[in-house]
Amino acid sequence: MSSELQKIIDYHEATKHRPEAMAPGPGQMDWANEPEAFRRYKGASLIELERNEPTLEDEPFYDPALLEGSVLPSSLNFSTVSQLFFDSMAISAWRRAGQKPWALRVNPSSGNLHPTESYLICGAVEGLAKTPMVCHYAPREHALEVRAEFSFDAWQDLTAFLPKGTILVGLSSIPWRESWKYGERAFRYLQLNAGHAIAALSFASASLGWKATILDGTSTEDLALLFGLLDFGEVEVEPEVPDCLMAIYPQNETVADKVTSFRLSQSAISRFSDLSWQGRPNQLSPEHLKWPLLNEAIKTTTKPRTEGSTIEMQRAEVPRAKMPRIEEQTSSGLIPNISLRKVIRDRRSAIVMDGTTSIERSVFYRILEGVVPGGKYPFNALSWPPNVDLAIFVHRVLGLEQGLYFLVRDPKMAESGMVPKSKMRSDFEWSRPKGSPPGFYRLFSGDFRKLARMVSCNQNIVSDGCFTLAMISKFKEPLERFGPWFYNRLLWECGMIGQALYLGAEATGLNGCGIGCYFDDIVHSALGLDGISRQSLYHFSIGKALPLRKIEMLPAYPAPE
Repeated sequence: MSSELQKIIDYHEATKHRPEAMAPGPGQMDWANEPEAFRRYKGASLIELERNEPTLEDEPFYDPALLEGSVLPSSLNFSTVSQLFFDSMAISAWRRAGQKPWALRVNPSSGNLHPTESYLICGAVEGLAKTPMVCHYAPREHALEVRAEFSFDAWQDLTAFLPKGTILVGLSSIPWRESWKYGERAFRYLQLNAGHAIAALSFASASLGWKATILDGTSTEDLALLFGLLDFGEVEVEPEVPDCLMAIYPQNETVADKVTSFRLSQSAISRFSDLSWQGRPNQLSPEHLKWPLLNEAIKTTTKPRTEGSTIEMQRAEVPRAKMPRIEEQTSSGLIPNISLRKVIRDRRSAIVMDGTTSIERSVFYRILEGVVPGGKYPFNALSWPPNVDLAIFVHRVLGLEQGLYFLVRDPKMAESGMVPKSKMRSDFEWSRPKGSPPGFYRLFSGDFRKLARMVSCNQNIVSDGCFTLAMISKFKEPLERFGPWFYNRLLWECGMIGQALYLGAEATGLNGCGIGCYFDDIVHSALGLDGISRQSLYHFSIGKALPLRKIEMLPAYPAPE
């Protein structure tokens, strides 16, 4: 094992929560240094985008739109770019208790801290841009801040290997936003948040008949050049770290089989170092705490170029998943013909579950369908096969025994009956409930609410939901194959699963909540996992949320004073 790989494994071990000691953190909220909620670039010109709130009847509808190729592609113009950001990175509502309002966003984040920033890189776009440009997205204003303009030759060179009509959207993270509250463990949450944002962009693309694909051959340094982050990326206290770049383009059969060759011209990327960048970022806090382990994780997971090798060559065609469909939508709880955009914009994170609601088995399976890859959004954005499976605590699902279950997410593995028996407890049943989807197994029957609550830092929202789950990822093998930078991608995959669960819950009249606080090794012990071959990277609970008292809900735009 290389020293760099050992460093990220050491980081992961050092930031595990344990009942006797939580991961190193600030211990209290330093409100005097709470980061500003929004990044802005002073001196950059602003392009205000359209705001178009959806209705329940707006097409495309949720269920069919998530199958790749089912929606006619929209034209690329000012309105559709506006909708892409409105349905992925924008504010969805404001809440207010007393005098202070705070924003909710379409892409959720741990603690509602929102460390993820987004950038648009595009050519000429009707009604939006007459020349290629790089813009930062400002969610409070739902606007683009123009950071730089560049030549048509550079754009054509940059996107020579991409489909016609492509735009690029980049994501980055500001670690201080997260470490202000969570300390050293914040690096994990940065990557989970990035995964949520990747999925949010993918879902928003689906509603336009577009597809989003991560261009994972690029290096971290390449992305810094493209986003214009090198000017201040070395700032110690408030760095902004590039995460990934996504090509967003019309769904089209002629490009469907060429996705492995999607790449950016390296010569064109180098031109971005000579651009005239406009605007300077606002400082988020007057004072800061330093977190050495987090900073070391950032350095260790810096990605090299892998164009034409390693991960780009690992892209595998995942067969379409075969999951049960709901026949009687109205009786099962799925809202018939609900707008995908409406589900996206109405999604909220639950804070308290009612502890009494039960759901039909068909609804439960329908939600699980949304997290299995196979020609579906958002997982068609990824260039690697599934690494993450689900250990599921079923509390109140009608027609299914209470108990501990397991879902193998890789359709190839599920169809062939391959399960990680040798990695887990020898007394697990591994039985298939009647009528269950491929890859779904019962491990133990019984009431696991107390255990589920205990392993998730004793949070009642875990036992009060209809079901809760732990995302169990392959760990040692993919890190050894690709390198320490793949640690981030394992967490991205978990964040994407979380976003799919949020929308699946919303579409069926339920609510979801991502759970980042859990006792890592107690989860592993309960499942019989030894060593680091597999690790629990994220938890999630789904049920019926109780309404919040003394909280006023306000529309997303315009922002309250």
